[in-house]
Order: sequence, then structure tokens, then C-alpha cells
Amino acid sequence: MVRTLQQIIMLKATIVTNTFLYYLKRLWVIGKHVPDSVYGNRELKMVLAVLFTILGQVFSLAGKALYIFLFAVLPALFAGTAESGVRFDSLVQILFFLSCIMGPLQDSVVFKVTKEKFTAIRYMKMDVEKYTKVYLLYCYIPFALYFLICIMTASWFTGGSIADGICLWIVIVMMRAAGEAFQVWLYDRKGIVFSRKTGWVWTIIFLSVAGAYTVFVPWGPFLTAERLFHPALLVLICIVGVISAWYILSGYRCYRRKLHRTVEEQWLFSSIVNQSTQAANEKSVGIREQDLHADSRKMAGVEKLHGYEYFNALFFLRHRRQILRPVYYRLAAVVGFFIAGVMFRVGMPEVAYLGAENLPDFLPIFVFVMYMMTVADKACKAMFYNCDKSMLKFGFYRNPKTLLSNFRIRLVKIAGYNLVIGAAICAAVAGFRGICGIWNFGQNMFLFCAAVLMLSVFFTVHHLFLYYVFQPYSEEMNVKNPFFQAINMAVYLICFLCYELQANGTLTGNLPFTAGVLVVTLAYIVAALILVYRYAPKMFRVK
Repeated sequence: MVRTLQQIIMLKATIVTNTFLYYLKRLWVIGKHVPDSVYGNRELKMVLAVLFTILGQVFSLAGKALYIFLFAVLPALFAGTAESGVRFDSLVQILFFLSCIMGPLQDSVVFKVTKEKFTAIRYMKMDVEKYTKVYLLYCYIPFALYFLICIMTASWFTGGSIADGICLWIVIVMMRAAGEAFQVWLYDRKGIVFSRKTGWVWTIIFLSVAGAYTVFVPWGPFLTAERLFHPALLVLICIVGVISAWYILSGYRCYRRKLHRTVEEQWLFSSIVNQSTQAANEKSVGIREQDLHADSRKMAGVEKLHGYEYFNALFFLRHRRQILRPVYYRLAAVVGFFIAGVMFRVGMPEVAYLGAENLPDFLPIFVFVMYMMTVADKACKAMFYNCDKSMLKFGFYRNPKTLLSNFRIRLVKIAGYNLVIGAAICAAVAGFRGICGIWNFGQNMFLFCAAVLMLSVFFTVHHLFLYYVFQPYSEEMNVKNPFFQAINMAVYLICFLCYELQANGTLTGNLPFTAGVLVVTLAYIVAALILVYRYAPKMFRVK
């Protein structure tokens, strides 16, 4: 058993390590300095394997803590602001429905297909029964330990005692075991994997979420700690949980005979995500017959152009639905928020005036807004799937001058779309201030508008730069390059840091922030042009 556990841990770590090294070698600048022999460096791979194993456990703990805080603790605090007992009762009801009902039924360790499980059972021909039992312990021992830490902390936050926290933890662990045993029993009797039945799973999710958040109704939570932790019910839950744990770890004898049938490649999480992503991308950027028929007046304007100006103008004209529709949606959202602001002004004029007066001072928060409102990412997908995927098969299209010419044309065009959205946001903010009685367009408001418009350009450059230098998309319409996602996440974290600086009072004026945005945007544009010209001919290709 110990040997099997070691094999599971090393197999998982090896897969993650090899994936990391593979994409590290494909990274521009760094990749060419990573030799192929790195795959045979046993000492280095051992260090990386240990590091990724530790990081995996850290992320697992952080994920559970984030889940409990966002989906249980915060709602419980808002639902029961008057009494600590009500807050803890709200926590109990939320976690019972989300972690005791929804969690065990919409997922299963026994039937989940991962890369390491597929490799171990299909390729390495490991004993299915031994692998399953050891993998259950490998998953659920950290699960129980991390949940104990998180539940005790959540209990303290919401006014519960140590004993209350332990009781809630016991209920969650026992119900998880019961849910796992139910899925194994159902598969043994009916040949049905419950967690793979989409209709059933979504019904459970809907009912569980509805049951969890009825804590916000006027009469408060109906599943209180007093009821759930009644000694008789608690003993019954423990008996069911212990019997369930015995059943999946020792009592069930058909793992070796039946379980291998459920280990199919189509149920790999990455395959499911790729299929759903591909379907979503095909729907969102796919071209239709009517898209090819453009208005004659607009076509006349396009036909006056030449070269790549004509090429790109024709593309954007024929892809108005894929690129312009997201712009319209975002403009509609801006109008919706403005209308909400008008209603706020009518209902609470004094509070609205105070908010309107200070709104330009919260400029760093709008970094998040512009990050979410940009249409550059959608435009890049449309350009690849409906244009570049085919054109990249020709050598002349990968010529540095051609790439740089297309980059500049597309940058101007997409920046125009984003600037329209940025201008709408500025107009909405100015309009809201106007209806609140603040008509002066002072320095802060000017800097606010300037920064929002520059952020529109910045995020346009950001997405186009990543597209040309990393080209993350494959012909199957999914993202193949993890460094593309990592850089996007880094930019998101920088945006979050701006928000934190604002919240902590570190950013005391718009002038330094606007100046910083201007410098970063100009530097990013220059760097992007240089790097696209230098590296895009090698990296901008079909993968």
C-alpha cells in the first residue's frame, strides 16, 4: 500500500513536472536555453517534483479556505448581522447544502478520471482495486485535515464554539463518505455514474444552492446548529459515514472487475474542458453565411483601400457580429449602470452626491473594469479562427514586415472599439456626477477620463502582444500555452494590487496613477512593437 501511494505521488508529480518543462522549452528567450537533456536530469526533476507536490497541497488548502470564505462565511455574516448565533446557524445551513449534499453528488474521487489515474490504470496496468483504495486515502486525508482547519476558522468568524466547529466538520466528512459510497453502490447495481449525469447533477446543484441561501429569507436559517447537532442525528450521521467509509475502502469487492470500464479518455477533465471550450468558441466566433454579405456603401469604402489595409478592413467588415456585438453588450451594460445610478440619485440623493463627488478618486478600481470590458481578447480569437489559422500556412504571411504591418492596423482598429467603451464609461461617470449636481470638470475628472482611455489602449496592446508573440490557440480552438494564461493572470494580479493600494489609501491622488498608466502604456506599445517584429515570425504559427 505504501509503495502504491509512492507511485501515485511520483506519477502525479512527474506529469506536472514534464508538462512544465515542455512549455518552458517553448517559451521565447528562455526556451532556447533549456536543453532537451533536462528531461533526463533526475536530480532537477526530483526537486521540481517535490516543489510541485508541496505547491499542490498549498493550493488545495488555499482553495478550500477561499471556497468557505467566499461562499459560506461572507454570506453567513451578511445574513446574520444581528446575533452571532444566527451567523453560525447560517454557516451551518450553507455548508450542509453545499458540502454535504452538492459536493458528494456532483463529484466523485472513485469515478474522477485524471491524467495520472488514466496513465496508471490504462498504460501501467496497476491493480485497479489497490490503486482506488490508496487514491481515496490520498485524496480524503488531506481533504479532512484542510477542512478541519478551515471549518474551525469559519466557526470562530461566525460566533461558533470549538465544539460546534468540530461537529460541523464531522458532519461534512461523514456525508462526503456517504455520497462516495452511494455513487459506488449505484454504479454496482445500475451501471450508472451519478456524477456524469448532467441533468441530475445540475438539478442537485440548483436545489442545493437554493437551500443553502434561503438563509437570506426574513425568518432566517431553518437548519440550525441545534437541530443538525442533536445527539441522535449526529450519532446517526456518524454511523452512516463510518459504514460508508468501510464500504468504499474494504466492503466493496468489485473494483478490479468493474471500475476499469469507467476510466475512459473522454472523461478526462482536460478533455471535457477542451470540448466545452471548443463548442463555445465555435459558437462565439464562427462565421455565418449572412456575415459575408456586407452593406454596399461600406464595401465601397473598403474597396478604396489597398494591401493589408484592404485585407484587414474586409475582415472587420465581415466579422461585425463577432467583434461589434460584444462592444454593444458592454455599452448596454454601461447604460444599465447609469440608469441604476439615476435611480440611486432619486432614492438616496445625499448618499449619491457623496459617491459622485468621490467617484474619480477611485480610479484604480476602474483598472478592473477596463480589464473586463476590453474586446481585444475576443477579437484575437476571431482573427485566428477565421483568418490567421489559414493564412499562417503561407510563408509570406509570417514575414516580419507583414506581421508588424498587420499588428499596427489591428491595434488601431481594436483600440478604437475599446476607446468607444472607455469613452462611454467616462460619459456615464460625468453624467452621474451631473445629475447629482456636480458640473465642474476639474483636474481629478480630467485625469480620470485620460487614465480610462489610456487603459483602453493598454489592454488592447496587451492582448494583441500576447497573441502575436505567444499565439496560444490551437486548431481545435483551445489554449495550448500556459505561459499565456500565466501572464494574463499576472496582469490581473497587478490590477488587483492597484485596487488594494487604493483601498489602503496608498494612492492619494489621480495624478501619480495617471502618469504611471501613461508611462506603462507607452513603454508597453514600444516593447510590443519590438518584440512582435523580433519574435512573432518564430512564434506566430499554427499549433
